[in-house]
Amino acid sequence: MSGISSMFNSGRSALFANQKGLEVTSQNIANVSTPGYSRQEVLLETTFPINSIPGQTGSGVEVAEIRRVVNTFFEQQITAGESRFGRLQTEAGLLNRLELSFTDAEGTGLGLAFSDFFSAVQDLSTNPQDRSARSQLLERTKQLSQQFVTLDRQFRQVQTDANKEVVGVLGEINQFASQVAELNREIKQSTLQGQNPNDLQDKRQNLINDISERIAIQTFEGDDGQVTIFVGSGKALVEGINAQSLVAVANADKSGFVDVAFDSGSGSVTNITSNISNGRLSGLIDVRDNTIPGYLESLDQLAAATTNEVNQQHRAGFGLDGSTGNDLLASLAPSARGLNANTGNGVLSVTIADASVLTLDQYDVSVAGGNYTVTNRTTGAASTPGALPQTFEGLSINIASGVPANGDTFRVSAHEGSAGRMALSLSNADQVAAAATAAGAPGDNSNANLMAAIQDQSISSLSGNTFQAFYGGFVGDVGTNAQTAQRGLTVETQIRSQLQSMRQETSGVSLDEEMTNIIKFQRAYEAAARVITTADELFQTILAMKN
Repeated sequence: MSGISSMFNSGRSALFANQKGLEVTSQNIANVSTPGYSRQEVLLETTFPINSIPGQTGSGVEVAEIRRVVNTFFEQQITAGESRFGRLQTEAGLLNRLELSFTDAEGTGLGLAFSDFFSAVQDLSTNPQDRSARSQLLERTKQLSQQFVTLDRQFRQVQTDANKEVVGVLGEINQFASQVAELNREIKQSTLQGQNPNDLQDKRQNLINDISERIAIQTFEGDDGQVTIFVGSGKALVEGINAQSLVAVANADKSGFVDVAFDSGSGSVTNITSNISNGRLSGLIDVRDNTIPGYLESLDQLAAATTNEVNQQHRAGFGLDGSTGNDLLASLAPSARGLNANTGNGVLSVTIADASVLTLDQYDVSVAGGNYTVTNRTTGAASTPGALPQTFEGLSINIASGVPANGDTFRVSAHEGSAGRMALSLSNADQVAAAATAAGAPGDNSNANLMAAIQDQSISSLSGNTFQAFYGGFVGDVGTNAQTAQRGLTVETQIRSQLQSMRQETSGVSLDEEMTNIIKFQRAYEAAARVITTADELFQTILAMKN
């Protein structure tokens, strides 16, 4: 009887084990197309044997574990790769938008506007008495100004869009972090109950990859199955069942654009912007805070140099009406702004003392011991510390109001914002100064010739470049940066695809393999059922013998 009973038990355990195998196989097949799903497999082991004569006999089979088939190394590489991919994809997209701003197609573009402007100056020098040539020059000057304004607006729009996306990405990260914390709770409960929370772990890993695509992270999994996620310089975004937040904090020194801060929930926040090295946030912040400001600086320098050089020469000439000293373009508007960390209430004013020696660099005016020092941020040249007003490299700097405090710093520029403000100043065609003297008008073209010659002159404030050479180098830098980002994205996309393929080979569902498993478990199930049937027949035979 014990032998027949053992057959019943072994057959029953085999039924349950193979039924579980069919259940897991059906789960795999159902999720063959589910992104991030990890194939599961049933691990079987023999149950504890029974002592008997002449020796131990087996008591059946049991499911030891339903295992999630993953390669931890691949998972870690994929997570890290998501951060690189997110950064490069973001940078490539933004830089491509900036590159498209320079098109000269369909009669538009800054390069074409420069050519048209100097062509109009050349036409004026050929016919200085022709009022239509003068009107044409005013129109070309207006178009040149509009192209500067348009390009400035397009750059700033990309910058603004990037800033808005930073805020949106932070919201997504916080949402994913909360979901990871909730999954940590559920996974811990399952683990303590002796279960393998395979599907929950897949969901959590997908969320971790989503976070990594947005910001570089470090992860650590504890013995209880809970994952801790660190961002920045070791800030725990998720720790156990608790999730903290990343918040956007406006920075006055960045025109009100936001920095990224870690909110620990204790009432204080820590700025981690400089510690974000990868992910979409990194790409957005780098383009917004470094790339675009650099482009705007070059654009403003070109606009200011154009305004300064053209106006200086135009002011030296005479119009048909005998007027002189007129600007063709709106005059430069030097600026001075105190940094956000300043403690005083001082406001500085800046004017142009000598346009011929302007460098179009940026300057810092620092206050120490009641003395003021003006320092060129590009060359390092500095004025002798002393009281204001001071005149340095063509700029006159004075206190407009208030009292600056020791340690305060002011950023001074003769060109900042010039592209966005560029405009035609002259409206009267008779005041276009083609002549070198009042007596020479209208036939004198001497000043118009000198204006036309500016096109090919080396401009000191543009590092000795001509307008076209500086513009060409500017466009080339934008194109090179866009191409570099695109090439990096292409390489990272290939690496990403290879890692996904390698993961698929290990963790992906193969329908051929699962179909084989179905047949295997089905046949084993049928055989186990046959064992039980046979044991029942034997049992019935023994009962019949007693009767």
